[in-house]
Amino acid sequence: MKIAFLMKNRPDYVQRIPPDVEWVEFVPGPDGVYAAEDLARAADADAVILSHQPVNEQLLAAMPRLKIVHCPGRGYDTVDLAACARRGIPVCNHVDINKDALGEHAMALLLALTRRIVSTHGHLLAADWLAARAHLDDTVELKGRTLGIVGFGRSGYELARRARAFDMRILYNSRSPVDSRLVDAVGAAFREKDALYAEADVISLHVSLNPSTRNLIGAREIGLMKPGAFLVNVTRGGVVDEQPLADALNAGRLGGAGMDVFSVEPIRPDNPLLTARNVVLTAHAAGTTRECTDREIQWSVENIRRYVERGERPSNIINGVEP
Repeated sequence: MKIAFLMKNRPDYVQRIPPDVEWVEFVPGPDGVYAAEDLARAADADAVILSHQPVNEQLLAAMPRLKIVHCPGRGYDTVDLAACARRGIPVCNHVDINKDALGEHAMALLLALTRRIVSTHGHLLAADWLAARAHLDDTVELKGRTLGIVGFGRSGYELARRARAFDMRILYNSRSPVDSRLVDAVGAAFREKDALYAEADVISLHVSLNPSTRNLIGAREIGLMKPGAFLVNVTRGGVVDEQPLADALNAGRLGGAGMDVFSVEPIRPDNPLLTARNVVLTAHAAGTTRECTDREIQWSVENIRRYVERGERPSNIINGVEP
């Protein structure tokens, strides 16, 4: 069994590949096109495991033996699901593999924002005690404030569970059905999106990226938010229109934004959030911890073995192909 790993910027994945697996690793160029020599090395691969790299017609046409495509996490927005389905290739993911990591990271971003951790730290590195203390009047407590979660799946629930420990009030919006037991466990209340934006002190995004969620948060939605509200995004960068967000931050309209994901990754030097006020930025790392990475590779390889080596049905097929 041979696996092609499309793992840009993920050396931590490579070191976890089981020793009995034959593998090849490569990434596309900056234009999103794969080099012919890389495709030739993967021509006999049985499976693909990817991390935010495109699985497109060019790749699929060059891999005639390909049997399965696997996303080690939840996201699959870079995979051409229809092209895989036309070839009878199942695409699989892991829905809940990083839910705890996402919930923890979203909470960490929120705490860093409300306590001005990053700016205070910067001043103290320069031994400027007075400048660091000048931020005290900008810090706020979470107790009694309202958290609005857009997309109440497992990661949204994990954030809500942590926020309840801080005595926050929970609102949610979800297009998909939500387990009532999860709602009851955190005392959450449903709101339509516009009402949620207007009522919440903090808005956290936990939706997948698709045509209906692209630029879900734009100038209109930001205009509905409370003055001084905070925005957290640990899902996909394309869910937020970055320029109006940066404008609102620089104008003091919002209290801050914690962003783990960006419209173009790696982030470009001209991204407007890099010069925005009151931001905390991380490099698409919310769902990635040592433990989570162990699970991602272990579970992905095992699911591929199940299908390729043992002829069993793989779990979590997302493109409707039934082998």
